[in-house]
Amino acid sequence: MSKVKWEKVLSESWVNQNSSLSEEEAKVKLIESEFEIRNALQERDGHEQLQAAKEIVKDLNAGFSSAIKYEKAKIEFLLEQIEARRSAAAGLSK
Repeated sequence: MSKVKWEKVLSESWVNQNSSLSEEEAKVKLIESEFEIRNALQERDGHEQLQAAKEIVKDLNAGFSSAIKYEKAKIEFLLEQIEARRSAAAGLSK
């Protein structure tokens, strides 16, 4: 995270309180933050309502994803056809 990003997230008081930490104190804070992230991720993964909502989104998105995939395949096929015809035409004119 660049300085600009952490400035947007961290409070000025937190920065002031932690800007003069020793390397060892900073390492302890890093480990504490890693554990907090792990705990938050575990809580998020275990949140039943969130998981149910994700399944609903996945189900609702399936039709759109399928249609987009189909249209992209058509585009890829047509571009290949155009390229093949250009190559064939270039070969004939040489």
